Amino acid sequence: MPIPSTAPHRRLDVRRPGLACALGLLLSGAQAHDLSQDPVPAAAGWRLGAAAAVTALETDGDTAWPTSRWSGLPGSGSSPDDRRGLGLEHATIDLAAAVMPQAGTRLGLVLAAGQHGTGQVHTEAARIEARTDLGLDRLSLQFGRDRVPLGAALTSAGHFDRHAQPPVIKRVALDGDWFADGLNLRWQRGVSEGLQSVDLGLWRSRSWPGAASAGWTPALHLEGNWDTWRADLAVARLKPRGRGIPLASASTVHNHDTPDCRLSTVNLVCFDGRTDLLGASLMWDPHEEPWTVTLAGLIQRDRGQLTSSLGQAEVRSLTRGGWIDLQWQIDEPWLAGLRLEQAQARHELSGPGASRVAVDAGLTPNTPVRRAAASLSWSPTRDWTLGAEAGTESSSRPDVRWVGLRAMWASRDLVGGGW
Repeated sequence: MPIPSTAPHRRLDVRRPGLACALGLLLSGAQAHDLSQDPVPAAAGWRLGAAAAVTALETDGDTAWPTSRWSGLPGSGSSPDDRRGLGLEHATIDLAAAVMPQAGTRLGLVLAAGQHGTGQVHTEAARIEARTDLGLDRLSLQFGRDRVPLGAALTSAGHFDRHAQPPVIKRVALDGDWFADGLNLRWQRGVSEGLQSVDLGLWRSRSWPGAASAGWTPALHLEGNWDTWRADLAVARLKPRGRGIPLASASTVHNHDTPDCRLSTVNLVCFDGRTDLLGASLMWDPHEEPWTVTLAGLIQRDRGQLTSSLGQAEVRSLTRGGWIDLQWQIDEPWLAGLRLEQAQARHELSGPGASRVAVDAGLTPNTPVRRAAASLSWSPTRDWTLGAEAGTESSSRPDVRWVGLRAMWASRDLVGGGW
């Protein structure tokens, strides 16, 4: 319902009909940094790991790449670093340790830090966990900072994978990666078919898509496996208060903090309300064949009040998108990939300031984003992957094309030992 007002209401419908979100696949073969692996040592001991990706990329235009912000799909409003030329894409270092107080029980610790380009070093994980075996099944309780469980396809896309950018919808809905503080209860089933694991968590999401005052976020993740098929489903509900994004006209740089409108509203558009997230993926891996196919997508629904310095409006937004990845193992060290993406949104604003707020928030003009990228990579050793990529992107901005080379190195067990 529109907010009450004595002024005449104007209803603004910013929408772009089109194809339903393209759902996509994630490259599922050997990856430089596999987030689906358990980082805690299986036996009592410790390990130190590290990973890095360096790129040399060029585009056919003079504007910064990746795209700073898409009209109609503003996301957090934060602009990523310009990655044209030679530079660091991502680097991480992680420490994990485990003790075994008794048979079938493990206590673990995980610490990880990362850096994107020239940005600030940020904490990617700082958690402790307790795990116990229940016959064939396992039950674990994790507490601290970590990625909110979404499934291997959604979580790993953009994190040392075979392409140089995270999927569009991941950047819009999750600002690339979703880190939060909280606790997560995980049940893992000790069979190879059917339901494999369940994650039930409560998270304090202080950065996008949450806010400093978002409170606790319930989240559920289910994983299933059937012969050559793997499926994941994740849902979460956030209640952000004072979640800010920079004005569309403002110049911003990338950071991992969401502006807090309780402290200042200067050059910000502020949201108070509810955000629902739904993520799903489906991977097909015919073991006898040299290819895999994965479909992955995200939906974000916002309901609440959007405010800028010149207006206020009730907002109902639905943002959806996904990607399709095809991976082909040409030969043992050679891997070819193709990723097709689309993301789009529908925004309905009502209230006396609807038009002004829509412009300030960058919701209009509203144009889908489409992207296609092809990659070819060579892994001469377990730790090294060298690759080339070419891609194109169309949106409300001028079309952009890019080509580039990438080098990725990762060592899960750089040093380690037992005790």
